[in-house]
Amino acid sequence: MKKFWIILVLGILVRVFLSYTTFHPDLAAISESGRVVAAGNILNLYDFSSDRVVFNYPPAIYWFFGLTSLLFGGALWLLKLPYLIFDLLLAVLLYRLVDPKKAIWAFGIWMFNPVNLYATYMMGQFDIIPTFFSVLSIYLAFKGKLNWAAVALGVGIAFKLYPVFLVVPLILLGKGVGAKIKLLILAALPYLISILPYIPSGSFRSVALFANQSSKSLYASIPVSGGESILLFPAFLLLFYLLLWGLKFQADLWRLFLIPLALFFIFTHFHPQWLIWITPFLILDLVKGQFKNKVAVLIVLGSWVGSLFFFDPSLTLGLFAPIFPALKNTADIWTLLGLNIDFNSSRSILQTILAAAMSYFIISQFHKKDA
Repeated sequence: MKKFWIILVLGILVRVFLSYTTFHPDLAAISESGRVVAAGNILNLYDFSSDRVVFNYPPAIYWFFGLTSLLFGGALWLLKLPYLIFDLLLAVLLYRLVDPKKAIWAFGIWMFNPVNLYATYMMGQFDIIPTFFSVLSIYLAFKGKLNWAAVALGVGIAFKLYPVFLVVPLILLGKGVGAKIKLLILAALPYLISILPYIPSGSFRSVALFANQSSKSLYASIPVSGGESILLFPAFLLLFYLLLWGLKFQADLWRLFLIPLALFFIFTHFHPQWLIWITPFLILDLVKGQFKNKVAVLIVLGSWVGSLFFFDPSLTLGLFAPIFPALKNTADIWTLLGLNIDFNSSRSILQTILAAAMSYFIISQFHKKDA
């Protein structure tokens, strides 16, 4: 237990340090949305969407931002600290999902994994929240509490829509048609209840319910005629579901959650913070598999780090503007180095490398069971 507490304390100190010394402009928009909600604009919050702050997420996350705004006011770096609750609880869940002899590895890797530290405490993004509920769903299912596992996954969907890809693997664990339908309803309820008051709002329907970001996974396609294409991510996702249903594909639930997320990252140009969605499952694969897939994990991490330098400089050098103010409006690293880089080709190479590693993870999960 001594190692556990040392890792915990050091991990918290790193998180506080990064929260205070880094800043991304999106945090200002988060702060603004929190102030809108904290001022009492709850049922009409989507009417305040503008060029400065776009309310394009489900309402649950804006309720959370409103609460943090009430608690911490205008101190932007403090707005990152409430994420600690979900972050540390997720670390504990990973600790409990792994054999006791390996648990400290799962805990330690999560506490110092760069994806979480970057997305949550440098960018200040909230993806740690739905990620926590996805892992909580795994843990509850592991404990035999399938109904609560479905509710947990539903709460994750209420914060961000991506856990909807994980619903089918969970509900197929139900014994019989009735149990499966019940799990589906329980997974859908948190999201439906949270959006119900906003359905009459035209702003909600146009900006959040059918947000442009939701269509990113539909871009990758194979044309079959002048006006018809095969959408690759939905096609492979449906194939995976059919394998689960028709061939009774057997694997542990965390592996079945990993596969649709890996498919998503293969076929989607994703935002840097989104990689946190799959990170807990890669850690489980790494630790439970005795680090056999460490090269594939490093390839995923390396391609992700490389891709950061092909976004806006605010996602790399600009993050450190709080301690080096000159970096606030800095050029990208390639301009500073005097290099003429083809951004599209470079991104394509990195995406190809990541797709190969993610495909490896998908194939490696088939018919595997934890010891």
